[in-house]
Amino acid sequence: RIDAAHLAWVLEHLVEGRVVNRIAVDPETASWAKVALERMLAIV
Repeated sequence: RIDAAHLAWVLEHLVEGRVVNRIAVDPETASWAKVALERMLAIV
């Protein structure tokens, strides 16, 4: 979960070019996650 204050904090860091709380996964998991995300967005 994320609240508005933490979302703003993360977005401010991204604007400054800093990534916080990065999550790294193996390439196969990343590939399947991308497929799932593309399928979810295609439904909308």
